[in-house]
Amino acid sequence: MAKTHRGTGLAELTKKGRGECPSCKRTGIKLLYEVGDDANKMNVCKECNKKLSKKK
Repeated sequence: MAKTHRGTGLAELTKKGRGECPSCKRTGIKLLYEVGDDANKMNVCKECNKKLSKKK
């Protein structure tokens, strides 16, 4: 499989998908996972996505 298109989706996001996680307050981490209902959507990191999905 070619690696030429790897990460192109991240390049389109603001700051390449990086920022501060609203759940754990880490900075400079990739926020790739949307969590919450339609009114309260937020992007969280991979670790917080795992924690929040276990609570359901």
